[in-house]
Amino acid sequence: MNLLTDEALEQIGELLSELNRLASDGVPIIVEGKADEKALKVLGISGCFRRISNGNTLLNFVEGLSGMREIIILTDFDKAGDELARFIIKHAKRLGVEPITEFRDRLKPLVRRSVKDVEGLATFLQRERKR
Repeated sequence: MNLLTDEALEQIGELLSELNRLASDGVPIIVEGKADEKALKVLGISGCFRRISNGNTLLNFVEGLSGMREIIILTDFDKAGDELARFIIKHAKRLGVEPITEFRDRLKPLVRRSVKDVEGLATFLQRERKR
């Protein structure tokens, strides 16, 4: 059963290309864990990744972003990911860091019923592209 239309797959591909361009230009991508980073690398995304699950408290993690001009927030597509994104956005802005949420905001509705986390994105897209 095809879960995505060809148009949706094309939109996802364009989003991932743009994400890779920004990441390659040095904009860090905020992900929840190592598996999320690995999945994005499988999809061809390279650059600087910052993992939330690095042992610090969430507030310490965000404070560690101080001095950056902008960050890409790519937390999971579930409720917990929504809450993490809101927290990071709020506190990053207070530090003068511009959060980019466009990729998460646009990917989430495209994969809504099929993928709940960034970690599952690579496997899902590989399967969909083979159909």
